[in-house]
Amino acid sequence: MKNFFISFAKKNTVNINVIKCLFFAVFCFQINFAVPGQSKFITPDGSGDITFTPGLRIQPRYEYNGVDNNSDFYIARVRLKGKGNIYNITDYYFEVKLDNVGRFNKTSTAQIENAWLDFPVNKDFHVRTGFYDIPFSRNALTSDSKLLLVDRSMIKDALAALGFADNTVGVFVHGRPLDGHLSYAVGVFDNLNFEVAGSGPSVPTMKADGIMTSGRLVYDFLDPAPAGGYGDYQGSYIGKGQRLSIGTNVAFLPNADVNISKIDIFAWGADVFFNTGPISAEAEFDLYNQNIKTGPGNDMYGNGWYIQGGYLITSLIELATRYQELDPNKDISNDKLRAVSIGINIYLHSHNLKIQSDYTFRREQPVEISNDVFQVQLQLDF
Repeated sequence: MKNFFISFAKKNTVNINVIKCLFFAVFCFQINFAVPGQSKFITPDGSGDITFTPGLRIQPRYEYNGVDNNSDFYIARVRLKGKGNIYNITDYYFEVKLDNVGRFNKTSTAQIENAWLDFPVNKDFHVRTGFYDIPFSRNALTSDSKLLLVDRSMIKDALAALGFADNTVGVFVHGRPLDGHLSYAVGVFDNLNFEVAGSGPSVPTMKADGIMTSGRLVYDFLDPAPAGGYGDYQGSYIGKGQRLSIGTNVAFLPNADVNISKIDIFAWGADVFFNTGPISAEAEFDLYNQNIKTGPGNDMYGNGWYIQGGYLITSLIELATRYQELDPNKDISNDKLRAVSIGINIYLHSHNLKIQSDYTFRREQPVEISNDVFQVQLQLDF
């Protein structure tokens, strides 16, 4: 058995210590579930309780990609999760991810996806520190487990490449005053995409010498957002509630180094979400601007947007579609990317147990390539 673990780790480039952590987490799951219906409490010093609730997400996926004409079965995501409260002072959450297990031409690596502490100063003012998504883009802040379609948008991926719509380390404040109708989040972060020791022109040395700031503001006109939450959006509420949410966000990274050049990067975006009865609809527009302050290189300006919607034809079956565009650099002509996705969702138990399937037609400029994608994914998440 030990040799099997070592062989698995080498094959998937997973550190043995990470594997040990994963199996320790599974052991914790077994302990927690040994007494059904009862929470586990640990009181190491008698001053208060530490609570722990385990979680798991697994997403087996089938994909046919027109690029290599390959039918591929793999595990898109595995998440081992834990959350709880420490001494009634702070909430905590951690998540270990292992993605693309068995996927063609991909390497699986175990990494930390989330690790944070959240201090509720009062019901409308929380301080969070650790490793988590920065407050930018509704699509980026929607969990992989609650997306309307299988994957996120192209503009989210473009922002994530700049470190503006992904997990990073920092500290921020957030809250939902006005009985949950107003949501805010603002903080300072390290841009981990600009912490790279390069190896030449293809992999430049990048340093985030400046502190990245980011903030998001949302107003919910109909149903209020849940109290105390952050980044708890859903692509579909499966026929529950009525929402009209309008949000905007901004992020700025000054004085970043790319080899011998120094740059400023700015991003801004806005989004809207609506659902009532069987209908859900969402749209988002984001732009980013990279300015060269000193040294070689060219300024870059890009933007992207999407609009998507879903319709429940029964309480279990939902049709979904999305149109999206990405212009990665406005100074380069004929480089736009367009995509249309058509999908179907089958909710066996809400988002906790569901099947998603979609076909994406991709169109590029100036020459289209054969890279349409068909995907079917089963999800268990709790």
